[in-house]
This record gives sequence, C-alpha cells and structure tokens, in this order.
Amino acid sequence: MPIKFKRSLQLSQFLDPTKNFEPTSLPIEFRIDPLTRHTSVICGARYRKPEKPDLSALLEKSPRATCPFCPGNVERVTTKFPSELFPEGRLRLNDAYVFPNLMPYMPYSAIVVISSEHFTELCNFDQNTLTNAFLASQVYLKRISQYDADAKYYTIDWNYLPPSASSIVHPHLQVFAGSLPTSYQGELLEASQRYCEQNGTNFWSEFVAREKRLGERYIRTIGNISWFTAFVSRGWLMDVMAIFEEANSVLNLSETDFANFSQGLMSVLRYMNDQNFYSFNLAIYSGIVGQNYFWTQARIVPRFLFPPLDASDAGSLRILHDEFFNMQSPEVTCEHLREYF
Repeated sequence: MPIKFKRSLQLSQFLDPTKNFEPTSLPIEFRIDPLTRHTSVICGARYRKPEKPDLSALLEKSPRATCPFCPGNVERVTTKFPSELFPEGRLRLNDAYVFPNLMPYMPYSAIVVISSEHFTELCNFDQNTLTNAFLASQVYLKRISQYDADAKYYTIDWNYLPPSASSIVHPHLQVFAGSLPTSYQGELLEASQRYCEQNGTNFWSEFVAREKRLGERYIRTIGNISWFTAFVSRGWLMDVMAIFEEANSVLNLSETDFANFSQGLMSVLRYMNDQNFYSFNLAIYSGIVGQNYFWTQARIVPRFLFPPLDASDAGSLRILHDEFFNMQSPEVTCEHLREYF
C-alpha cells in the first residue's frame, strides 16, 4: 500500500479591520500523518519572524558560580550512580559528564552535561562536542541494557533554555531507559510494526524513498542519515526529522553516525539562530534491538515566547486536543533549510 500524504484545503472568512472591514479569506490546510494519523492545521496567516530577546538577563539569573553543571560544582553537588551500575559513581567521557537525574521520568534517567561551557548560543555548538555528548549517552544506555534486559526502550532528549522547559541554562541532555516507551515513541513503534505486518515492508524505508522522490520536504542525506521537514509538524513554526537508515536501535549507532548527525544538527541550529529562535526541544527515538520494523530517528522543534507578554507557543490545541498548529508550511521551511546543509 503506497504511502499517502493526505491534505485538505479549506477557508476561514472574516471582515478585516485593516482593510476597512472588507471580506477576507485565509486558507486553512489540514494534514494527516501517513503513519500515526496525527493531524495538524496550517494557518495561511502571514508569518512574522519572532524577536530574539536579550539573553543577558537570563544569564544573570543563572550565574556560573551557582550552576550545578559547571566545573567544580558538577563533581561536588550532582548525584552518583549505584556502585553496581557505575562503580566510579559518575561516567565521564572527555568533556561530558553523566549522572542520575534528580527528577527521574523513567526507572533509568540520566543527565549528560554536554561540556564545561556554561552557555553556548545555537550557532556556536561544535561537531566534536555534540558527538562526544551523544556517545556518552550511548555508553550509559549500553550499560543499562547489560544491567536490565527489560529496560529496552531508549530516548535521548534535549531541552534547551527555559521556553523548552529547561530549568538550567548549562547545555545538557536527558537520557531515558525503561520497560515501557513514552506515549509517542510507543505510537511510532506500534504503528511501524503494524504497517510491516500488513504490508510486508518497513514503513521508514518506503517513507525515505518516497520523500526523496517527491523532493518537497527532503533536505539532504549525510552518511546514513536523511533529513526532512515533517509533513505533519509538531512545532509551531518548524519540525525537522533525521532518520538513521537501517538502524533499529540507538545502541547500534557508530561514532561516525553520531558525527554525521551532529553535523546536520549544527546546520539546523544555525538556521534556527538566523530565524531568531533561541530555544528548542530535541528527541532521539530508539527502536528495539533485533526488531527491524522501525528506524531510529530524531525530531527537532524550536520553542519560543511571544512578546510582549511572553506567551507560550503551546496552547489548548496542543496540550488538551493533541492537535498541532503551524504557521509555516514544511515545504517552505525545507527550501530555506537546504541552504544551511
């Protein structure tokens, strides 16, 4: 059964006060995700580039001296693993530190401090630092897989700065493992398995091939990682996907894979910086070792607050209706992003 990107175009009508109350129509496009059946609404209103705030006030509220993730503090105030899991207490890989999360969301929850730098703007992250942080995350997950075979669901998340729900400025990842997936990860895995059973093929293999043929949302392939803007965006203004082709688990990724992913991620971060975005959410969803119906993948969406009241970009549609509202089409974002890869 061929993958279908379903959309429906409708109109919203009103009398526009900026045009002497003349009748005005705006297009509203409804989209349906070809795998999960999630829906999104794309509003045809004119998109206005957000304003980037002065972050100096934010940094004043989070000085290096009191930051638990800065050198000197991280060794003194952060948690340690039980000795049977990590005899050394904490894991260190070059400039990255790994230790238990004080607010565990799963039975196994770790923080990965990306580097010793207290604050890094989006355009200033470097490939080696990011690659090392993702490798440190993988080392932790591999240790968990050896320690507890039932903890087979893994994710690597990154909440960057307060609009993304991060309470600490210092860049850090959150790594999770457990016997149950997160809600959306579970949807992806179940839908991918169902598609494979019904059609005898891997959905993601067909998805990548079809998106590349269409060329509307395909950005670029770096190594074994293909980059797209999502047909049904989970972000208000953009949503970028990275699919690790043929990789069923984050445990199977190589250092080269992480380096290639970091290269693409840096391109996305540079684009977001030029669009005045300064905060984002990232998630890497892993499949299960030995199960070949799913390919490991990542999603990146910017987060921001609307001036002058600092209104959130997530309202009732997203939180209470699980509906995604978008102000810019993925196809337009894709055209702009290609210039950064």
